Amino acid sequence: MFVKREISPSIIFYFSWRTILFSAVLSTIVFVLFEYYNCRSVAIPFLPVATIGTAVAFYVGFKNNSSYDRLWEGRKVWGEIVNTSRSITAYLLAIVRQKDDPVINDTIKRFVYRQIAYVNMIRIYLRRRNVWDENHLYTQLASRCFPCKSFEQDAQDTLRELCPNEAEKLLTKENIAKELVSNQMQTLTWFKTKNVIDDYEHSDLMRLCNDMFNHQGKAERLKSFPFPRQYAYFSEVFVAIFICLLPFGMIGEFAKLNESLVWLTIPFSVLISWIFDTMEKIGDTSENPFENGIHDVPMTAICRTIEINLRELLDEEHLPEAVEAIDHVLM
Repeated sequence: MFVKREISPSIIFYFSWRTILFSAVLSTIVFVLFEYYNCRSVAIPFLPVATIGTAVAFYVGFKNNSSYDRLWEGRKVWGEIVNTSRSITAYLLAIVRQKDDPVINDTIKRFVYRQIAYVNMIRIYLRRRNVWDENHLYTQLASRCFPCKSFEQDAQDTLRELCPNEAEKLLTKENIAKELVSNQMQTLTWFKTKNVIDDYEHSDLMRLCNDMFNHQGKAERLKSFPFPRQYAYFSEVFVAIFICLLPFGMIGEFAKLNESLVWLTIPFSVLISWIFDTMEKIGDTSENPFENGIHDVPMTAICRTIEINLRELLDEEHLPEAVEAIDHVLM
């Protein structure tokens, strides 16, 4: 997630220089043919170009709305994960009996650390690249700030740190996060059999575990079902067609105003092309919120916040530092 209020011109140019260069070269060629070679046939009526531009603007607007909905849904899912993690931990710590029993205390601590491992395993899974993921410019930019471990290495390091007694068994499972919630449920049932919690408390805590399954399912749905390519791809095609036609339509209009103003075709073509290309890229960078890009949901920072909160509930003193943005990018 890009956290600076203003986006620096260098980042804007990093994403846009190809379109700016293409538009400048194309509009210059059209201007030279029209002005110096007297090739007036390059000028086409502006009305069809304007009609195409209007249609493209509506189409790109639809795509951007849909992309933002996916990004915001991803952030809401992680907000729910934060709330449920806090609730289940605080609830258990508030109602547990026999707090002077070292076995009970150790089991509670393992329960809390397993919850921290659970949210981190969701993060690691969502960051895993799928076959349709492309190495976009915004993904490359984020990887320069935050080098990513492989899924296997990250999962091993996380589980061996937070759940050392269960790590080896969990690493053999296909969906590790699901197994962690299952282990949480088994622990809660064990608490009930030991009269650490009663039936009603057990029921409430199991309901929170079920909420975690629901949150995980929502996140997996966004990850496993990418933004439909028929919408994303043709948005790029339509913008490219409009950019190619733009200088041919504009040069005739400037010639009608004043022959001395024909050169304005170049800067205005570049400006309008950049605007449409930027609108397209805004939607493109938001359509898949877990793709390791600079505008993605900051899952690493959220997981660290959860860890700090839960370990504070255990009254631990040596807490990890919150994740800081690097080059204004928070992952």
